[in-house]
Amino acid sequence: MALLLVLAARGLGPWLVVNEPLARSDAIFVADGGPPQRELEGAALFLEGWAPRVAVTLPRDPVTEEARRLSGEPPPQERGALILRQREVPETAIVRLERIVENTREELQADFDYARTQGFRRVIIVSSPYHTRRIRLIWRSRFEDEIPAIIRVTRYDPVDPARWWRSRRSLEEISHEVFGIANFLLGSPIPTFDRGR
Repeated sequence: MALLLVLAARGLGPWLVVNEPLARSDAIFVADGGPPQRELEGAALFLEGWAPRVAVTLPRDPVTEEARRLSGEPPPQERGALILRQREVPETAIVRLERIVENTREELQADFDYARTQGFRRVIIVSSPYHTRRIRLIWRSRFEDEIPAIIRVTRYDPVDPARWWRSRRSLEEISHEVFGIANFLLGSPIPTFDRGR
């Protein structure tokens, strides 16, 4: 039993990472939560010619307006757009999605809805390595039949999935993803934000 647990633990990291072959697509969607690594990958794929536009999410901002004003820190969506522009993605190729989202499920729904209204036939979704399995699971279960998606790992966030338990950062990321997948499979009973606050 202990040996099976060890083997399962070793396989968990590699299982979470989904990095599918590229094909010409209609848009690159950059998943929220990992600046600058995810945006850098979105820009790289755009500059390599895989899609003519890059879309950035409008996440619910956990930082208050006062804190943003005092710090001078731009909102997450504008920070993402700034990274894209710094990597020479033209402003005309940057799509700012308009629906506020709170989690991966809502974000992918917003991506799909935008893609469908634009008549897209295939999209690329970029995220951090351990986040890609959850994206693949949600997209395949809800949207793949209508609009296929290619899930890509950012090359700017190096991880060693076979050694995920050797750092606190990897342990935190893996735990977050395992919980996120379980929450989705159970119908998302636990909200992302405390509704009572």
